Amino acid sequence: MKKRSTMALIAAMFVVAVGIFISFFLSSNQSDSYMISLPGQGSAEIDTSHEIGDNNRDQVKTITITAENIQSVVASLQRPESYHCQMATVYYYRDTQTTMKSELWKSADYLRISQFTADGQIGQQALLTDHWVYLWGTDTAYNRYARQDHDADLYSRTPSYEDLVKMDASQILVGELREQDGALCLYAETQDLITNEMEQWYILVENGLLLQASGTLDDINTYTCYMTSLSLEETDDALFQLPDGTLPE
Repeated sequence: MKKRSTMALIAAMFVVAVGIFISFFLSSNQSDSYMISLPGQGSAEIDTSHEIGDNNRDQVKTITITAENIQSVVASLQRPESYHCQMATVYYYRDTQTTMKSELWKSADYLRISQFTADGQIGQQALLTDHWVYLWGTDTAYNRYARQDHDADLYSRTPSYEDLVKMDASQILVGELREQDGALCLYAETQDLITNEMEQWYILVENGLLLQASGTLDDINTYTCYMTSLSLEETDDALFQLPDGTLPE
């Protein structure tokens, strides 16, 4: 009888030990990313490994988000100094639509953008500094131009959180905090005072970057832009070289 009790105790201890080991293994291998389902556009894999995420979440949860303060809240979010993301923009025209994709690498000093054609081929390349933009195609020849307002949007073919922040306050119709598959987003609805185009914006609280934006005019879709992936790993310095192997000024 005593032997059976001892064996039962050993078996129970073994089960507990296995459970602890499995729990530790799963937690230590948990991914620092999550999938977000985008309204009408599939899903995006978002890297959540950066420490600023906790700070941003704590900040917005203490504020009631409104149309009056959403611009200042979006502007105040902390953002990663370095990241790599992929974006897609769908343009609608009558009964047709075209999807254009772009890839962005950001460092402390530079922004590198690769445009892709509708059939997936690499098109124009852009490298942006504080004062200059360098453009090239598939060869090593490049041109340099002075930076202009909103030119990053032009080369990436996507809007950004900065467009929402710089918008005239009278264009902001709705501002609120929304949860999208467990991810907190600052959501805004805006209206262009000249064209009357309506736009919807989702800004990730996690990192302050644009997750999705879309536009409608007279209830007809004009465009939808969305992030398909985001990595917060440090970007390789070689990505910010010009085609001839030199660094921009």
